Amino acid sequence: MGALFTIRSDGRGEKQLTHTARNVTDDQPDWSPDASLIAFTRCAPNAPCAIYTVKPDGSQLKRLSPKACLPGPPGCEDGANASFLPDGRHFVYTRATGGERHFANWDQIEHSDIVVRDVAGGNPRVLISSKPYAGDYNSPQFSPDGSKIVYVRANSPLSKPSLERALFVADAKGRGSRRITPWSLNGGDNPNWAPNGKLIVRSHEENEGGAQSEIYVVRPDGRGLHPLTHFKRGTEVLSYSFSPDGKWITFAKTGTAGLPDVFVMRPNGKNIRPVTHSKFWDTRLGTHALTKPGTMARAKPRFKRRSCCAGAIPAASTSAF
Repeated sequence: MGALFTIRSDGRGEKQLTHTARNVTDDQPDWSPDASLIAFTRCAPNAPCAIYTVKPDGSQLKRLSPKACLPGPPGCEDGANASFLPDGRHFVYTRATGGERHFANWDQIEHSDIVVRDVAGGNPRVLISSKPYAGDYNSPQFSPDGSKIVYVRANSPLSKPSLERALFVADAKGRGSRRITPWSLNGGDNPNWAPNGKLIVRSHEENEGGAQSEIYVVRPDGRGLHPLTHFKRGTEVLSYSFSPDGKWITFAKTGTAGLPDVFVMRPNGKNIRPVTHSKFWDTRLGTHALTKPGTMARAKPRFKRRSCCAGAIPAASTSAF
């Protein structure tokens, strides 16, 4: 199982918000601008993922995705990677539909779209659509002024460069997409806007020595790309976000005994300190530490998330978007 928790930025006051059935995971939380709601993704084995919201006290759990149906695409959509628009009345997410093609160590969904809905779950509007089986359009997020949208394009074996990831930015209507990070960075996993309009992104590599990640910052026009961190080899960064005042970056990385923990640091990469010292996570997947003033929401998964639909990943991989 995997559930959502909140915790104060000093590491105290942890509170569980959601309670899931066996082998169901709640992940990818995002605070609404007024901190009245948390949007997140709920996934169950052999079923499509769906978008939900919950109040910060754990009340008023609500499904925003269309009515559940099995076995998922192509019969119905798989939704993930939700984040609120600045108006607080809409959210944007990745919608996966259509059939699947099977490659060596890779299952690719037919259609990956970036879609906006209202917070009641209605009025879907497609901003960006992939070509059939070309890849996944993950982790969409609007800029603080609502004028731009950033997303991660993860190429399938049919696209070039094959199985690489990069950040793209488009206008608020999904037009004029342009790549802002090099394919060689393999950047992805929920890029996040700073209040001043800059972006942070994770680089990631897998080799014979294991996983290695760093946190980078880049402007939305692609300039100024540089690393904020220089972690020791074998460190995997799982997620990250700016605090609302822009004075801190919250992130998750492998911590105590190699298990994932939540940390904070200054926007220049200095003053890194842990917020949690978890004993319970037996996986390094899917930790998302999102902040409102003084409080963080995080997911505590306890099993490997499947490679399905929204954000397909190599079947042999242990990374999750």
